[in-house]
Amino acid sequence: GWQLGEHGEWAKFTNFEDATRVPFMLRVPGVTDEGMRTSALVELIDIYPSLVELAGLPTQDLCPQQSHNISECVEGVSVVPLLKNSTQPWKKASFSQYPRPNSGLKTLPNHVYPQNREAEYIMGLTVRSDEWRYTEWVRFDRDTATANWTDVWGVELYNHTRPTVDFDDENYNHAYERGYEGTLAQMKELLMAGWRHAVPEVP
Repeated sequence: GWQLGEHGEWAKFTNFEDATRVPFMLRVPGVTDEGMRTSALVELIDIYPSLVELAGLPTQDLCPQQSHNISECVEGVSVVPLLKNSTQPWKKASFSQYPRPNSGLKTLPNHVYPQNREAEYIMGLTVRSDEWRYTEWVRFDRDTATANWTDVWGVELYNHTRPTVDFDDENYNHAYERGYEGTLAQMKELLMAGWRHAVPEVP
């Protein structure tokens, strides 16, 4: 979860795999004593609901689409079912985002620039499936925390279908290459649908 010069970057301030992927480890006495691993997609927001369930505390509902006036809700899901069956179907995708100031972006024709060029008006919204990582850089309203999907500043598509060495599979952006139109459309649909449509169906 830390860049050491990959892609010319330092620290964690990107949407690349090596900045957003971190170890996720739980030790549950009587459950994980023999050790276990899973390739299922999990997120750090899953830690809290997992600990709540393991502690036997009342669980909380997933946050609805409009949750600004709700005092308690969660966006993650408990991974306890994975501890019992590590190969069961799980999340369709995981999500991350990171902003960019306008001063760090190239000038694009027909784009309106705010007066404060240092403000973070562009958001990189990323979805990661089992095989692909897709990012759209879009105009973002920080007051309402909403993306303007019609004002796109850039697109990235990276292939994770093969084993990686030093995350070199993100050296090639396939978003503008011929032959990837179908994958591009599928990942865009997954991103715009959002995390609520990617959570697992747990009985």
